[in-house]
Amino acid sequence: MEMLPPTARLSGAGLLLALALVGCSSESDFGASTRQRANSPAVADPYRGPSVRDFTIWRPYVAVNEIQIDPDVILATAFAVHLEPGDAPVMIMPLHPALQQSDPVVNRDAADAARSGVTKIMVSEAFGAADAMRQLREIIEFEDADASDDDRWARDLVAVSTGALARGIRPLPLATEAPQVGDTVWMATAVYAGASPSRVAHQATVTEVDGDGRIAYRFANSRLSLQATPGAPLLDDKGHVVGVHLGSPAEEGGADDDPKAGVFGFGVSTTEILRAWGIETASGGEDETAVE
Repeated sequence: MEMLPPTARLSGAGLLLALALVGCSSESDFGASTRQRANSPAVADPYRGPSVRDFTIWRPYVAVNEIQIDPDVILATAFAVHLEPGDAPVMIMPLHPALQQSDPVVNRDAADAARSGVTKIMVSEAFGAADAMRQLREIIEFEDADASDDDRWARDLVAVSTGALARGIRPLPLATEAPQVGDTVWMATAVYAGASPSRVAHQATVTEVDGDGRIAYRFANSRLSLQATPGAPLLDDKGHVVGVHLGSPAEEGGADDDPKAGVFGFGVSTTEILRAWGIETASGGEDETAVE
């Protein structure tokens, strides 16, 4: 804790106020409440989003073809879900960051080639609850429910078997309906600029919903950086996954552009992902306790 210089003094009233603020938290999850209090400035910008607990959001590191894993290079986000009731959780992550591409892999042949080139997948907890990198098992192959050769946003995503890591993660519940224009969504991940890294999710408003499952949204924070955010889950107010963030539209503004233009993102809805993977019912399930 940083010490105040000798010239800085708290008045008696100020000290009582500080003690009152420290004692007012009633969060049962200490880690979550600590991150919420760390938002800066805490009073002017309190976190009102869904609960995102430790061991829920992850950083994936993927070796594919000649591209090897560099633990110092963070390119994406991952999270776990139960695709079917009673099944072991799987980790969902995007392909295009591993290929060092800015655009999602939407072509069937390109996606198949990328998946077949993956040789190793490691993950680490995104908010620093654990420093160790852990290895996942193999990519799960689904029968493509879409027989057409049209480009599909869901092809950029893969589900990876968690193996022994399943005991140490908290899967997120899946939503049963796609978001609509005007809905609030929360991109759950730590960011590297424009907001405190301790903020667990970032508010956005849905601006467009396309028939192919693509959803577009504008973030409330006009200074938000989208570095290493592809693959982050998009949550509703209850913490259910309604989609997966894929990136920032090239034609829209970003953190380095005019801040008045805002920061925009796009992703694919959960309903489209499940449809593409031939999974009929989105299963939610309860939050699980992580076991080290």
